Amino acid sequence: MRNFILRPNAIWPLFAAVLCLLLLLPAEVPARMAERMADPVGKTDSFFSDNGVWEVAITYGNPFASWSLKKHGKEIWSDPLMTGPGGAAVSDNGELITLPLWGWRDEGGSSGIALYNGQGKALRQIVFRNDGGSESLRWVCRTAISPEGARIAIGENGRDGSWITLFDAAEGRRLWSAKAGLPEIDYLCVSVNGDYTLAATSKYGTGNMAFVLIDKQGKTIWSEKRSGNLSWEVKAYGRFLFDGSGFEIYDLKSKSFMKRRFPAPKR
Repeated sequence: MRNFILRPNAIWPLFAAVLCLLLLLPAEVPARMAERMADPVGKTDSFFSDNGVWEVAITYGNPFASWSLKKHGKEIWSDPLMTGPGGAAVSDNGELITLPLWGWRDEGGSSGIALYNGQGKALRQIVFRNDGGSESLRWVCRTAISPEGARIAIGENGRDGSWITLFDAAEGRRLWSAKAGLPEIDYLCVSVNGDYTLAATSKYGTGNMAFVLIDKQGKTIWSEKRSGNLSWEVKAYGRFLFDGSGFEIYDLKSKSFMKRRFPAPKR
């Protein structure tokens, strides 16, 4: 084999080039690269439909994760997941599943929503855009699907209130975006056809919560505050009644759901 020896006059140009490259990198890049921990191989995250019938299970692997759909605990299908895993959502009829489109996964920023049918086959993508029409990232904390799969809502934390956005699942159109409640979104659910969206929000460090009901135009039509109501043990903070007459919110002190009626339309 031929031996390669760098002469002194060749080392300095190489050193200068490497130094310039390091200076061009943002100072925070090494820290951000170190922040991301490896996905826990073998760990399974489960995401349930609002009615509890369907379960999307994501199991972390190396190099790829796998995912499956279960009905009443019985596995319907299981496939490799050829995209970055994240928080899933599934409709009450099991016909629509969503996963995040990662734009900056290391920091939790998603560029949109990936839609799949009940067999795990890709349908379409909803790309997040700002008011000017340009693609944008969002830090989505909650995703909810209406029972029949026609509407998809996302919830984001904010400085002085949560942000909720409703999309048309078939066309990907943003129907409305509204600021509601307290800064952190803890739970989100959508009624049939997206007529109502119910959000449970809180303020970090206080345990206080604010429930907000939004109509199909994106207007807040009802709200209620409850002090000391936040608990990590509570999985669902709200739900719509099957008869369509109203909804329920969870009360931590009584450890039960309390019924509320839809507000009468204003004349």
